[in-house]
Amino acid sequence: MKKHALIIMLLLALPFFNKEAKACDSCNFFEYSLLENRSYIGLFYRHRAFGGYDQYGYASPPPVTNSYLANAFQNGATAKYSPNARVQGVDQVNQDMIVMHEPEGTGLYVNKTDQDWETYQTVELRGNFMFKNKWNFTFLLPYESNKVHYEKMLELPNPVQDTTISVHGWGDLTLAADRIFYVYHKKSRHTFRPGLAIVAPTGQSRKVANNGSLIDPIIQPGTGSWSYVARFNYQLFYTKTGLNAGFSFKESSEGAQNYQFGNSLNASLTGFYQIIVNKDWLLVPNIGAYFEQAQKDTWEGEKQTLTGGKVLFAQGGLDINRKDFTFSFLWQNPLHQNLNGNQIHHGNRLSIGFIKAFKL
Repeated sequence: MKKHALIIMLLLALPFFNKEAKACDSCNFFEYSLLENRSYIGLFYRHRAFGGYDQYGYASPPPVTNSYLANAFQNGATAKYSPNARVQGVDQVNQDMIVMHEPEGTGLYVNKTDQDWETYQTVELRGNFMFKNKWNFTFLLPYESNKVHYEKMLELPNPVQDTTISVHGWGDLTLAADRIFYVYHKKSRHTFRPGLAIVAPTGQSRKVANNGSLIDPIIQPGTGSWSYVARFNYQLFYTKTGLNAGFSFKESSEGAQNYQFGNSLNASLTGFYQIIVNKDWLLVPNIGAYFEQAQKDTWEGEKQTLTGGKVLFAQGGLDINRKDFTFSFLWQNPLHQNLNGNQIHHGNRLSIGFIKAFKL
């Protein structure tokens, strides 16, 4: 048991070796004990929304000598703005365009308004396979539908207004393995699950816009990079009440378009209670908190100042179980966020899952 405790302590400490990290909202994919660590196949839907800023308008309008462009900045409310495109240089507008999520000094500027929004939707096939009740293997295969809207954009030298970008495609495949340890008492059960996961660059990471330019790497379905995740889950079950805590730390290599996502950390703490209805139905309401911390991304070796930060969510949900079938619902609402620069804010999140358990 001492050896097991040492392994658990090391895995718990691992996420804090790096003080900054980026969110990974799919890294902790543990279900509650109503599945009793059984194998299952599941289909999940996840929705994330973003909107609002700390301040509106141009954060730092660039020095402009051309009178036409200067007027575009001065008349921000009525000027015409561009599609969301970041270019390597103003003289290369029709050559090698790279679309970036948030412009940082290369010819594209955002007049941020309360009409800007972003949505990220995922439909995810998930498989979980138990081996001898000690080892657990999981795969996640996501299909992404992402959409970004900016009401007022300015791309030099051709301003146009009202830009929406939609991207659809397969995301990166996740493969995970966990070792499960149990500690039983008369009325309680402790379950410890240290594990490792690999995210492979199987997704579509070089989708292009209508003008032929590459879509921003942040909203691409895939990343084009390898990622490695260390994770840990603990669950306490006492009679009909339980507590679930999870941590994960993710590190990524450089991916498509010379873009590298920062290291990532997330953590969750959830309490739940089991309610038996008519013997066949099991209801499991739950409530808790979810935390993300983000390190700045890099593009061509340069830190992207408008990426990264911290956000804390309150969350509540309900799992409904009957025999081998489980329906899962989870809602998250941001309580506090401290983002780097004037980034668009995190909004509400929704997760819905349908699981069919089975025995191998």
